[in-house]
Amino acid sequence: MKNVLVLGATGHLGQVLAKMLLDKNYSVIAFVRNPKKLNLTHENLKVIQGNITNSNDLSSALSNINVVISVLGHGFRTSYPIQEMTMSKLFPLMKKNGIKRFITITGAGLKVKGDPHSFTADISEKMFYLVDSYRMQDAKNQQQLIEKSNLDWTIVRTPIHNNKINGTIKKAGLAQPPLWKTVSRFAISKFIIECIEENLYIKKAPIIY
Repeated sequence: MKNVLVLGATGHLGQVLAKMLLDKNYSVIAFVRNPKKLNLTHENLKVIQGNITNSNDLSSALSNINVVISVLGHGFRTSYPIQEMTMSKLFPLMKKNGIKRFITITGAGLKVKGDPHSFTADISEKMFYLVDSYRMQDAKNQQQLIEKSNLDWTIVRTPIHNNKINGTIKKAGLAQPPLWKTVSRFAISKFIIECIEENLYIKKAPIIY
């Protein structure tokens, strides 16, 4: 049974993902700031409270971990680049603990090396920078840290999330989704678990929708 550390487990996607992992008999360690926001109980769930940007707190959550998944997002009270700051502290600790597998979520508007040039990609990137340049820059800085690491990483890029229970992934690759497209949190969680179980998309950044 794999031990999976989930960062951002109290968020909308994080709770769906944690529940699905538990349903599939994974041992889930949820690293959270406020345990009261986590609406899950399970014998294979361990909740660790801490500050995501504190190295000592993070270190306490990495014992016997096989996979780290980050679904961290920016809340209204996030006054710092949460993804960049977390990864800068997390990756050295993962190396110290011999943990190689890392998966994270970001927006489909983020461009990575190897993306084909397309009008849709250009419009998507410009639109997201216009709407929330702070969040996009944090995602870009996180991406650069990930690509420089020696981890077996996967960056899952998605359009806006929805709550459809039986949603599925129609496409996974480098093609940009239509600007109006959304994807279900259920489908994203299923995709992440498939990446773990089948060692998919190592050192790649698929766009899914």
